[in-house]
Amino acid sequence: MKQFFHKIASITLALIVLLSSFSFTINKHICGGEIANTTLFVSADNCGMEMQVCENDTSKNDVSFQKEPCCKDISELIQGNDNNQQAKQFELNLPQMKFLTAFAVTFINKFQEENTISFYSVYEPPSVYKNIQTLFQVFRI
Repeated sequence: MKQFFHKIASITLALIVLLSSFSFTINKHICGGEIANTTLFVSADNCGMEMQVCENDTSKNDVSFQKEPCCKDISELIQGNDNNQQAKQFELNLPQMKFLTAFAVTFINKFQEENTISFYSVYEPPSVYKNIQTLFQVFRI
């Protein structure tokens, strides 16, 4: 059960990273002041009224017409997260490598228990069948 939740969590986090790094555009086609079409990634479809012009009456006394297209295309770019970059590589020269290996070895050895095995602690001397001193009559004073 625990492994199942770990898999779900890792897939969810991977999807969050993937979606946060995407950049995409939202294209809107506005016709007559209202949004006619909205799309992602591709350009919005036209409504077919591009050739018509809107007639704006600037004042009641003066009858003049401005030629403005009724349709507008608006594109919004939503920038993704660019902080997900690969780690930079660095090079070590020989003295630095020697120092790091010596440091690692001493650090690892610091926390290891020293298990010294004494081979003589379980040693039993051979049994004596005859007393050699009395056999050869050699006595030291």
